[in-house]
Amino acid sequence: MNTLAHLVLAGPDPDLRLGAFLGDFLPGPLPGPHAPGLARGLALHRYIDRITDSDAAFRALKALAPAPLRRLMPIALDVIFDHCLARRFETLTGEALEAFSAEALADLKAQRHAMPAPAQQLLAALDTHAVLPAYAHWPAVERTLTSITRRRPRLAALSDLAPALAPHRDTIAATFEDRFPTFEAACAAWLADPSRFPGGDATLNPQPLGSENAP
Repeated sequence: MNTLAHLVLAGPDPDLRLGAFLGDFLPGPLPGPHAPGLARGLALHRYIDRITDSDAAFRALKALAPAPLRRLMPIALDVIFDHCLARRFETLTGEALEAFSAEALADLKAQRHAMPAPAQQLLAALDTHAVLPAYAHWPAVERTLTSITRRRPRLAALSDLAPALAPHRDTIAATFEDRFPTFEAACAAWLADPSRFPGGDATLNPQPLGSENAP
C-alpha cells in the first residue's frame, strides 16, 4: 500500500494518520522515542505492509509483469493500488476523494513539526501538486514511478513497468477492489484490540488473515 491507502486504513485519528504517513521514514523498534499515538500509527503502518505484502492474491499479480521486472512489482503495485483506490474512492470508502485528501493533508500539515525533513518535503509535494486526487488518473502512476527512479537510480527499470502494466489495469483493479474490504476489516479489528499494541512493536508476528486469531 502507498500513501493514500495507508491514510484511509489508519482512519480519522490524527496521530494514526501521522504514523501512516511516516511509516517509511521512521524505522526501528517501537515505541522507541515516539509519542504513544504516533508509535501506534507506525505499528499499524507496519502491520498493513505485512498483511498486504503476504496476501496471496496480491502476490499473484507479480506474474503480470515481464519476468526481468518482477522483482520491482512490490514497489509498482503499491503505487498502482493508490490509483485503484482513488478511481473508485467514493464506492470503496463512502467519502469524496478531494474532501478526504484535503482533511488528511490538513491533519498532517498541523503536525509537520514532528516530521523528518524528507517527510516534510514529500508532504509539501503532495499538497502543492494535489497528488492524492491525481491518483485517480493513470498518468499519476507514471509520474510517481518516474519520481522514484530519480531518487533511487538503481530502480531505473521502474519506468518500464508503467507501460508494461497499463494493459492489465482492470485485472489489478479488480483484485484490489475484491481484497480491500478484507484489509479494512483487519485494520479495524487491530485497532479495536489493545493487546495488539501493549507498548512494543505489535506487528512483529502478525496473525495471517483467516487464522483463528485473525485481526
